[in-house]
Amino acid sequence: MSSEVNTGLKKVSSSDSIFKGDNSYNIKEMFTIFEKCKEMKNANEIIKLLDELKTNLENTEDKSIYELDFFYNFDSLFFLFSKKEKHVMSSLYDLAKIFIKNCHEWAIPNIIDTLIYGISQSNKRGDEVRNTRKEYSLKMISVITGLYPHHIKNSLFDLVSPISSLTSDLTNEVKKAATKALEKIIACNGNNDLTPFLPIVFNFLSGKSKIENIIEELAGCVFVQDVELPALSIIEPIITEALKFRKNEVQRKACVIIDNMCKLVEKPQEIVPIITKIKPLLEKCVDTISNPEARNMAEKSLQTLVKSCKQQETMDVKLLKKDTNDIINLFKEKIEGEITVDELKHPLNEMVNEFNYGCILLKNLSNGKNFELEIWQQLFEKYVHFVEASEVLEHVYNQCKVTFEVKEEIFEDTEEGKDLYKGAFSLAYGALTLLNNTHLHLKRNRFYGLLGPNNCGKTTLMRAIANEQIEGFPKRDELKTIFVEHEIQEREVGEDKEGYPIFNIDLCGTEWVVDCCNEVYKMEPKVTREQVEKVMEDIGFGNSSKGTGKDRAADASMGVTTYSGGWKMKMQLCAATLMNTDILMLDEPTGHLDVKNIAWIKQWLKDYISGGGSVITTSHDSSFLDEMCSHIIDFQDRKLKIFRGQDGNVLKQFVEKYPEKQGYFELKNDVMKFTFPNPGYIEGVKSKGVPLLSMTDVYYKYPIRDTPTVFGINLKCTRSTRSAVIGPNGAGKSTAIKLLIGELEPTSGEVKKHPSLRMAYVAQHAFQHLEKHIKETPVQYILDRFAGNDDKENVDFKKNRKIDEVTVVNKYFLRTNPDTMLPEVKKCFGEDEEKKAVTPEKILARKENKKEKTKEYEVKWKGLDNQTTWVTREILIDMGALLMVQRQDEKEAIAAGLMDKPLTSTGVEKHLQNFGIDPEQASHTLIGSLSGGQKVKVVLAASMWQNPHIVILDEPTNYLDRDGLGALTKAIEEFDGGVIIITHNREFANAVAQEKWIMEAGHLRREGESVVKEEKQEGNSDIGDNTIVDAQGNEIKVQKQKDLSDKEKKQKIKILQKKIKAGKKSKTLTDQDIWDIEDEIAKLKE
Repeated sequence: MSSEVNTGLKKVSSSDSIFKGDNSYNIKEMFTIFEKCKEMKNANEIIKLLDELKTNLENTEDKSIYELDFFYNFDSLFFLFSKKEKHVMSSLYDLAKIFIKNCHEWAIPNIIDTLIYGISQSNKRGDEVRNTRKEYSLKMISVITGLYPHHIKNSLFDLVSPISSLTSDLTNEVKKAATKALEKIIACNGNNDLTPFLPIVFNFLSGKSKIENIIEELAGCVFVQDVELPALSIIEPIITEALKFRKNEVQRKACVIIDNMCKLVEKPQEIVPIITKIKPLLEKCVDTISNPEARNMAEKSLQTLVKSCKQQETMDVKLLKKDTNDIINLFKEKIEGEITVDELKHPLNEMVNEFNYGCILLKNLSNGKNFELEIWQQLFEKYVHFVEASEVLEHVYNQCKVTFEVKEEIFEDTEEGKDLYKGAFSLAYGALTLLNNTHLHLKRNRFYGLLGPNNCGKTTLMRAIANEQIEGFPKRDELKTIFVEHEIQEREVGEDKEGYPIFNIDLCGTEWVVDCCNEVYKMEPKVTREQVEKVMEDIGFGNSSKGTGKDRAADASMGVTTYSGGWKMKMQLCAATLMNTDILMLDEPTGHLDVKNIAWIKQWLKDYISGGGSVITTSHDSSFLDEMCSHIIDFQDRKLKIFRGQDGNVLKQFVEKYPEKQGYFELKNDVMKFTFPNPGYIEGVKSKGVPLLSMTDVYYKYPIRDTPTVFGINLKCTRSTRSAVIGPNGAGKSTAIKLLIGELEPTSGEVKKHPSLRMAYVAQHAFQHLEKHIKETPVQYILDRFAGNDDKENVDFKKNRKIDEVTVVNKYFLRTNPDTMLPEVKKCFGEDEEKKAVTPEKILARKENKKEKTKEYEVKWKGLDNQTTWVTREILIDMGALLMVQRQDEKEAIAAGLMDKPLTSTGVEKHLQNFGIDPEQASHTLIGSLSGGQKVKVVLAASMWQNPHIVILDEPTNYLDRDGLGALTKAIEEFDGGVIIITHNREFANAVAQEKWIMEAGHLRREGESVVKEEKQEGNSDIGDNTIVDAQGNEIKVQKQKDLSDKEKKQKIKILQKKIKAGKKSKTLTDQDIWDIEDEIAKLKE
């Protein structure tokens, strides 16, 4: 402690006597008293002398006059604890507590330094090391912890290691004192996020818990508060041991903790002291960990660690703290002309004691990061008598403060307008810290565009504001806020007659708005149904209950689940209108809207802002943001950066200032890349131009409507299809797609699908795929969904169609073939044969009858145990088992696609990486904790697991940021299968589609044409005029067919088309025969 100043100064007193009355002792003899005690051998004499000193100190009312004496003589008192006479210790301890309690608060750090030396194993000063010194040093640390926890917090980095090592000391007294002190000091770390975990931290540091146990629990700690050196100090020993541990999973979780904590390090100097311990271990993990997932996590945490240091990792730790000489030198810079350095060094100069002491206190203030100017001023006035404090105060104070300052650019809106919110806050979601001590300034009549990559927290921030979860943000009764979500959050609103719960999404539109205003946002006075119906009618809804607007695309009397995404948003805007909100928050407002409705929402929002409201919105529509925004709020390194630009040009100017944000204008995959799996070969299909899926003259009418939703649709899909389905809201786009994939059955017309086709479909409301799996990780979700090489989601919707039920068309019976003596099925003629009719129960397998060029299915019959028969596709369809046949075709197609793709955790992780989901998120993050963009990626990856030939995406751009959108665009471009998208995003449609299917009032018309790309046939490549190479590399000589002229091709096409027409009429051609002929026609057309 006092090694920083001349030891001779200890004999100089700031008072004349420590005793009252005529006592013979003079205060300058206190140092001599302790020196005498050091030489004494008689314990009773020592105790007598110490007790007399103690009594006189206790009887002094104003002990502050002895402040310097307590400080400068603590070292002498401390070294008496090394004496052999143990029963002296109690008197020494009582006297030491008086010293500690009556020292100046900011002198305590020096006393702590002395006590740290006291518990060390070294003997650098030549004094005899005794266990008593360790024991009572620990006890005094416990005393200081109770009196000055903030000083213990600032010294934790130096305290944790020596005290935790003494918890296993062989001396019981030392062990007991160390255990007590350790439990107290770790509670002073100052980080509330760690509070629930302190018991397990204590158990580990005191040797009572194994590393596997604590690392498991600590990895789940959610850090919201700034992470500083004290918190890092108690976690560092755990991290260090975990990184050295032999199990990769323990190392991985240690890396997760490092990553989580370092993201919250606001000031680089907080982490510099421990980086020299952790960084080499992390680098070793990156080089040596065998598990790819753990190695990736190590790389990620190493990057976060280095980033948190902000290029200061090589900084000398000593430079992060001031010592007493630093403070003295700052004085010298200002007072050299007024007082000489020699005068300051003179040991008999009365002001030397106080000056040095004042410098020590200022040094401790600086190192304790206490820059309350009033305290600094008080210390200047008290201890710096030889110069006007005001002349040097600013210099010393500023030079100390700059060491710990972190400069942050804080935006302040100085333009005219009423403040809605101005403050700082932090935000976390699950185990992820999204915002850390960020500033935000909101005013009326503003349009804020909220930007940032997926998983940065855009939606979470808006939801937290709406749910009153932002600390310091005005409550709803002061500031009315509403969040118009892309996906409406389910909420239980009651029970039906049978006791089953009723959810808000089960309500009709009118009831939903009433419930939202009155129950969620607690409007007073409450809105009435009549008010809601009026607003909904004004905004464009029909109302069949009142006989109005039956021809409109959405009906206020119909269920919320029947609305498209665009109409759900309009429904929520009705609630905002009725509430007269101050802040309206929107999540992708143009995502589900056509051109006409985008124009409508723009005007609606402009009117809203003119009326005094402010808007915060996320959007990936750059033209929408550029036109509407007055300000940009951007997520940057867990901070919100606000940018003000010229109205109508804000986003463009923002990108000019931050060129790395250019992705807001371009669709590219240089930041993120998606890779769709190769769909592979389809049996019997030799060209990408062959139709795999088609609709012929298809009509569909919903039961509740008077007229069809779609009329006479004709279309074909091949592996070269690149089609965008576009049209206004309510035109029938999603209905047409549901008919195409088999989710709906046409009222009339025909939908045909190749038996071996694999198809992927991502619904408009993509999250419906994940609703039952929010407590699973993405890997668990895919493993569960495709267990048994079957798609449970596909099965679920087809269960509703009763696939296993057979609608009998013609009856068949079983008989033994007289030639082959094998069982066969024959059509029933007459009552006797009909009595023996059989019904399929299930199909077990499928095989190809190459001789007959047809497919046969192994059928198990109802009521006939263990008897199976191979039956042709045509007969089964004639029996009414079409859906059963289609189901088996799908299973066979799926099995073919997954032959070289095992359903394992490792395989699924690798697949998810192809869609931007890293292994940490894939295997260790619950789906419920993922952002909207990440959930879309999971749904997209899951839909592609079976290597589909055709992919159908309904509004895939919702929730994807610009990088994700660029990655999806490039993946579609490179995909070797067909793609159909439904989108209102014109930029995306133009980037990926070669043809457009335009839906207008239920009718479809085509524009453009998908170009068939040349491809190499699998297992067959040309190397010469009459030579081909098979899959094994064998050269085979073939007779090359004569090339047909254009005229000959046209003639042959006409003949084949007539063959199809005649075959359909006479029912002599199977579906496979028709596909093969169409394949040949397509080749001729190419």
